[in-house]
Amino acid sequence: MHYKKLAVAAASKRIRTVLPTRISTTTSSFLSLRRCLSTRDFTRSPESSVDPSVFTSSRIRRVPDSVSKPRTTPFRNLRPAKPTPRLAVKPPSKDRPPKSKIPDSVSKTVARELLRNRYLFAEYSLFSPQRAFQKWKNHGLLKHTKIPEDFFSGRIPIKLYPYQVDGPRFILASPAPEQKEAPPLPAKPEFGAMRSHVQIVAAPTADTPGACLLVHYDNRRYLFGHLSEGTQRLFTENKIPAAKLSHIFLSGKTDWATTGGLLGMILTVADVIISAKTAVEEENKLRRQKNKPEITHGGPQRIEIHGSKNLEHMLAAARRFVFRKGFPLDAHELRADPRAANPENSKPDYEDENLKVWKIPLVATGMESRSRSSSTGSQNPRKRKLNSSEEPEVMDTLVEGEDGEVVEDVPAGVEDDEKTHLLMQTVIKHMFDSDWKADTLVEQPLHKVKLPAKIFVRDDEGKITVYKGPLPGRDANVPDIRVLVREPWPGALVHRLPPTDPCFDSTCYIVKNHARRGKFQPANALKYGLPKWTFSKLAKGESVTAEDGTVVTPDMVLDPPIPGHGFALVDVRYEYLLDSLLKRPEWENKEIMEHIDAFYWILSPEVKDDSRLKDFMAKHSSFKHVVLGEGMNPNTISFGGASGKAIMMHRMDPDRFSIPNHNNQEEALPAGLASVAQLGKPGERLLLSPSVEFQRQFANAVMDTIKPIKELTSTHAKAFNLALEAQTKVSDPAFAARVAESEQDIPNRDAEIVTLGTGSALPSKYRNVSATLIRVPGYGSYLFDCGENTLGQLRRVYGYAETDAILRDLRAIYISHLHADHHLGVPSVLARRAAANAALPADEAPKPLTIISTTKYIGFLHEYKDVEPLDWANIKFLTLIGTGRKPTDDPSGPPSADLGPGNNHFNMLPGTLCALQPASFRTAATLEAQTGLASIDACFVDHCLGATAAVFTWPSGLKISFSGDCRPSDCFAQIGKGSHLLIHECTFDDELIGEAKAKKHSTAGEALDVGRKMGARRVLLTHFSQRYPKMQAPVLDELEGQEQSVSGEKKDRTVVLYAFDYMKIKLGEFKMAERFLPALRELYGELENEEEDGGGAKE
Repeated sequence: MHYKKLAVAAASKRIRTVLPTRISTTTSSFLSLRRCLSTRDFTRSPESSVDPSVFTSSRIRRVPDSVSKPRTTPFRNLRPAKPTPRLAVKPPSKDRPPKSKIPDSVSKTVARELLRNRYLFAEYSLFSPQRAFQKWKNHGLLKHTKIPEDFFSGRIPIKLYPYQVDGPRFILASPAPEQKEAPPLPAKPEFGAMRSHVQIVAAPTADTPGACLLVHYDNRRYLFGHLSEGTQRLFTENKIPAAKLSHIFLSGKTDWATTGGLLGMILTVADVIISAKTAVEEENKLRRQKNKPEITHGGPQRIEIHGSKNLEHMLAAARRFVFRKGFPLDAHELRADPRAANPENSKPDYEDENLKVWKIPLVATGMESRSRSSSTGSQNPRKRKLNSSEEPEVMDTLVEGEDGEVVEDVPAGVEDDEKTHLLMQTVIKHMFDSDWKADTLVEQPLHKVKLPAKIFVRDDEGKITVYKGPLPGRDANVPDIRVLVREPWPGALVHRLPPTDPCFDSTCYIVKNHARRGKFQPANALKYGLPKWTFSKLAKGESVTAEDGTVVTPDMVLDPPIPGHGFALVDVRYEYLLDSLLKRPEWENKEIMEHIDAFYWILSPEVKDDSRLKDFMAKHSSFKHVVLGEGMNPNTISFGGASGKAIMMHRMDPDRFSIPNHNNQEEALPAGLASVAQLGKPGERLLLSPSVEFQRQFANAVMDTIKPIKELTSTHAKAFNLALEAQTKVSDPAFAARVAESEQDIPNRDAEIVTLGTGSALPSKYRNVSATLIRVPGYGSYLFDCGENTLGQLRRVYGYAETDAILRDLRAIYISHLHADHHLGVPSVLARRAAANAALPADEAPKPLTIISTTKYIGFLHEYKDVEPLDWANIKFLTLIGTGRKPTDDPSGPPSADLGPGNNHFNMLPGTLCALQPASFRTAATLEAQTGLASIDACFVDHCLGATAAVFTWPSGLKISFSGDCRPSDCFAQIGKGSHLLIHECTFDDELIGEAKAKKHSTAGEALDVGRKMGARRVLLTHFSQRYPKMQAPVLDELEGQEQSVSGEKKDRTVVLYAFDYMKIKLGEFKMAERFLPALRELYGELENEEEDGGGAKE
């Protein structure tokens, strides 16, 4: 395209504009100018006789050559033509003076003067985005020039550095006119987002036992349904970001099946948001130093959780192991029917800028008698064990009575439920948004200090030193002085929550978008004589003033609002809820049900054949009914990454790795429901805005279980060939005989170790969180740690029927410490075990189960059992308490550690031994009758407060040591001497020793060193932070040849293996499995290289 150079000089008496540019005489130039002039907010100059509307609607014509020729000589030596960059002016910040408000004034002036002088331009533009201006400014092409304010009276100079014209040029722009206050306008209605859709995230499977929906908006996400165990991992698997999740609406009743994944999701979202806020604050510190405007965190500032009764109790019970700062969390418990007083009430129960929500409680008919009797027995609600809080509105109703009890003196007009609600809200606030600091010292009288506590005093010089005098509750003659004590975390002051009753009511929801603005009609705007540049304001909902003073509101130029569409989520898994479902007034409320397009049903086998359900759907046939339910949705594989690796390893070593139990065959709905409903699939969407459309094409594809095998035999042929060589070796009868001979002294060689979760901290795509199952024939099954979704992992390994048999045979669950990734799977295991025991014949008594842990975790279970009626009668609690003794201490002498009062069970010093409480468990006969174990030895280790490692010994002599999470412990190595199996955490590789020390974990080398000190015969490494651990694969033939013969028998050596999810290995098979280490090392080395080359994100 041919361009002519021209310096435009507008000879106006009001303003002089001089700028270098190029003007094209093409049609596109004319159209560009007309488009710019028609979309900018400029006013006609009083000195101009040309009407802008005439120009913008005029016919296209060429500019005369005489106009486009340069008239002055300085412009003859122009540089070669280059594409002229688009010029933009950065908008001013609020704290700048009015003269710096440049964009509109420059745009108006240049457009007006070009129009006055009939000059057309194309490449020169002042309408570019701010990003372009910043880029020019950073390259030094455009800078503000400091010129005295009175140099150009009433003008704002901007210096243009020379680009194509020799010498600088200036643009002189008039300041922006003062904005006159517009007359008061009628309040405009709230309008919803332009785009939104509902996505099925999970349907009931072994991996994700609950169903849930995710509602998408540009600014945030809303989760509806069950946030069951495995949901967080499903988000990772399907790459669903959780950073924008701000609202969770839990359906159904409050139990672990509904909320099992809630705490893990909260912690993940909290860490994401807190990290983002921290990054923003660090950036703002730098910006403040450079006098730059600060930025704000654009994501959710808090999270809100809605649910049924006991939601607050469940959250508050987790205060012992959940603590975050700077993450406000609001719990909204549905405590009453919102339409009990007025069934025709159409007001939403929740509303924000995106949606409206109506909460529908379904009352459990005939379940009242099961509430208190199925839990812990009745208690006087006005007489409870110690409850305390720093909040005065709660504290003033508590008075300490005899025997350490607290008797409530409830003032007139204050109900018990409201008082309990205040206590729960206070605890939850301190759990997530506390300003508490661990290093804060509080002054108080010494005799009021509650031990254990670190006590300080000020010396004569005012310096703070440790107090070493007599202690209250331990010594006599305690001095009457004031001391300094570290302020305890307020949540820890509440030793026992007020009791509650299980609630069987179910919460359902109706969700609807806000109405959207109608379509803009330009013809209506032109009737009022409005210029086209005002159209965008009107379309955005802003009012403008016409030339005759008429205030034109959006309602005057827009079509009627487009109604918001929505859906209903109905959770009716139990037959006793159906009567309440049919009687709800919302179904007949036209205002609520109008523009509802779909019903999502969460059902169970108990109700799927009920004719009342079919009749209800048939009556409301105008809605699309989508069913999500256990026994109806197929048990497809949800975690394809982990399952794919398990299938590969099964092909390599079928005796140790099994194909995850699954069913890809789509189940058919019962005949009654099939005619009125369809089965929902994860991934399917319902588009709500801008149009309504059911998008089944987004359904997740069923995993192809043949693909991993094809990939193994083709892409990873070397690893596969090594595995075939190992299979040949271990199938040799002579090899099996040598192994059996070397292991003759190991008892229970048929004991099976099942690694259900081998990851750390968070469930990842390839590893679930910690859980290890030990099956000892003749004694029972034992769980060492029980992270989230342990039950799902069991079902993938064994199937549903055999899992129930294992749970009935479960004798003990050991929880090593309070970190959530080690115990959030316990309630679901207990619930399923209770259901399995309920199916036993009447003449067969269930086996007793013992839960072994420290005081804080036992306290959590004691409070949670008020929420869910599990088989608590057959569960015993064995508490590990501190003794202060080390393995080298004289049993008859005093402990080597100074623990304070002798009856204090809360001192958990690393390197000291634990004792069993109650004391009856310290006798071998009682312990064996309850657990099947001969002894339990445990010690506190260096990880977090109360972290333990334990050694379990069976009557047969089998000895297994389990480390939990910890730094290497000499005390643990001492009590575990002679172990046949050591299961030790191996969070980091050896080169990350610094990080292991900082986070109080162990490296692979340190774990093996503990095994050497123990003299452990077998070592199983687990709890990996990385996806693929660096496996050592020694030359096995040389090691076997080095085994020394003693008295004609071979001396056994230590065998080290690495744990993987879904791995099953018997104690007598370690040497067989060791033969596959070279193949596994080759496989995972190739996988790691592939993902690094492909840009795979590190987890």
